[in-house]
Amino acid sequence: MRTEIQTVQPATHAALSADPLLGQVLHGRFQVLAPLGDEGPVRLYRALQLPARREVVLHVLSTASADGEAQRGFLQEARVAARLGHPNTVTVLDAGRTDDGIVYVAMEWLQGRTLAEQLASGPLAWPQAVALARGVGRSLRHAHQRGVVHGEVSSSNVLLVTDGELLHVKVRGFGRARPVAAKTEHLSVRGVTEGGVLPDAPAYMAPERARHVVDASGDVYSLGVVLYEMLMGRVPFVSEDPLELVFAHHKEPPPRFSELRPDLDIPAAVEAVVRRCLEKQPEQRFASVDAVLEALREVGGEGPGLASVSGLRAPAPRWVAAVTGLFRD
Repeated sequence: MRTEIQTVQPATHAALSADPLLGQVLHGRFQVLAPLGDEGPVRLYRALQLPARREVVLHVLSTASADGEAQRGFLQEARVAARLGHPNTVTVLDAGRTDDGIVYVAMEWLQGRTLAEQLASGPLAWPQAVALARGVGRSLRHAHQRGVVHGEVSSSNVLLVTDGELLHVKVRGFGRARPVAAKTEHLSVRGVTEGGVLPDAPAYMAPERARHVVDASGDVYSLGVVLYEMLMGRVPFVSEDPLELVFAHHKEPPPRFSELRPDLDIPAAVEAVVRRCLEKQPEQRFASVDAVLEALREVGGEGPGLASVSGLRAPAPRWVAAVTGLFRD
């Protein structure tokens, strides 16, 4: 997996040469080939899954962070993510703890780029955006049906993955067992904007996150933000202050498409879907991601496969960090 995700810091030459895991075979199943960098307390490696010799990405919890609670949390998040075997969701292949205490998770090796990187070049045509949103929605629907809520949906957590000439969507960042129904959690405005969430999370989070609620309806809201971003080239609310973003989601209506981009011809029905996803009150949004998918089918039809959507080219092959945001404290 190879990308320019800022949270993955390349290891220094000295650190690489002294890495004791290089060349090892963990649990007789994963041959460690090369380091890919660090992501917080997790070091990423390119590895081969034996005996099939399939290339994978190995996530190893650093020994400095490997107390009992950290290990249990690391493996628990892997088990949650492993329940989500869906074509539009990044796959967890294996996880374990070696006899000498090394805790690891193996994930699929992907080629592509993030949706955020794609959108750096500008908005997408509305049929392309709708096609991508359906892929994200299918991943979320599958997770919700299995009792898992993402909670941190953003364009940085959506991967555009290449397989030869084909292009498809993968959602990463699952890993925390959250209830599908609303439930109070120990969150606050400070908790939303500091530690434990992605740096861009406040731009995508539903208003109720600041009121201590995390559930499937919040994923509906965040999916609406991602679709808005694909259509407009920016999220509904923009600020360098995370607290301002939290309060904007809570109080301000999202700008209408015609206000931001009067030059774009986007059907009113598409905007109506987005705005319903972005309702402040959860009960006024779509009742489920499945309902969002049905609405997107009505406005955009089934259409061609994502790889053949006109103008949306498969990104140049490179490795994508498929687990950014999964094993965060």
